Amino acid sequence: MILVTGGTGMTGSHLLLELISAGEKVRVLKREYSTTGWVEKVFEWYRPDDHKALFDKIEWVDGDLNDLLSLREAVKGVKKIYHCAALVSYAPSDKAEMKKTNIEGTANLVNAALYENVEKICHCSSIAALSLPEKGEVVNESFFWKTSRDNTYYAISKFGSEREVWRGSEEGLDMVMVNPSIIIGPGDPSRSSGMIFKFLLKGLNLYASGTTGFVDVRDVADVMVKLMNSDIKNERFIINGENISYKELFTKVANCLGISPPKYRAGKVLGEIAWRLDRLRCLFAGGKPLVTKEIAGFINRQIFYSNQKIRNALNYRFTPIDDAVSNTCGFLKRYYDK
Repeated sequence: MILVTGGTGMTGSHLLLELISAGEKVRVLKREYSTTGWVEKVFEWYRPDDHKALFDKIEWVDGDLNDLLSLREAVKGVKKIYHCAALVSYAPSDKAEMKKTNIEGTANLVNAALYENVEKICHCSSIAALSLPEKGEVVNESFFWKTSRDNTYYAISKFGSEREVWRGSEEGLDMVMVNPSIIIGPGDPSRSSGMIFKFLLKGLNLYASGTTGFVDVRDVADVMVKLMNSDIKNERFIINGENISYKELFTKVANCLGISPPKYRAGKVLGEIAWRLDRLRCLFAGGKPLVTKEIAGFINRQIFYSNQKIRNALNYRFTPIDDAVSNTCGFLKRYYDK
């Protein structure tokens, strides 16, 4: 039996499809209020003829990483765990919840895995948990965490979750850790990178001046499964397809959707104005900010990530980002109602 956390997210849904298609028995821990509609749409997108039969093979269990009783029940009889659950937010108001979910929740899962003699765990972390580079450096797996005022609350929480997994490895739990760059793929457009596509469809006319890494969600799921089925253990791997600018990505997405690409560069000054105005909007209108000080700070950085280690370890070839964008656009054109 395999346990997956975060199975209702983009990465989790693709991972479920890969595992179920390979004949694995899969249990998914989900919160009681989480819905599975987008997961079923992902299954239908790739497997239109037999998606219902495959989807019905998933064992869904309600629980929470911080509900120790439900967590212990979910881990019983499990040999492998894929830990994809995390709260992703750049809103300062979510700092405490990120700590509880991402750090304390991971600690609880590791403890349950140790107690139930789980054989191996794959922790899906993030490039956010790696140290920020100096100018001209390319980030690789040797970049260890450095305390910095530029570290986001989300990055701090993911680094904390990694420490819990490394602690588990020291106590006898075999593990592999992946640090994906920004993941592109079909899924709920109101979450993660899906918001890029959503905002462009709604007429976003600004682009950031920074550069970062992007990767196809199918590659992330595939690499995770290959690592878990290998003898590799107690190592981390950056999962990055290409390093491209936000402008280039936004242009690719806009062209694929048949809309005009953003025309105006959101530089540092405009970014500083934007997050302040958005904070005022939230004060008067309520809701969470769409643009925060953290987001405005890092979207104009030039950061490049190496994928050499995973390419060497698995002789892996990544899907071009053009294909990832095309796949996502096709999915949204079918399933997303603006």
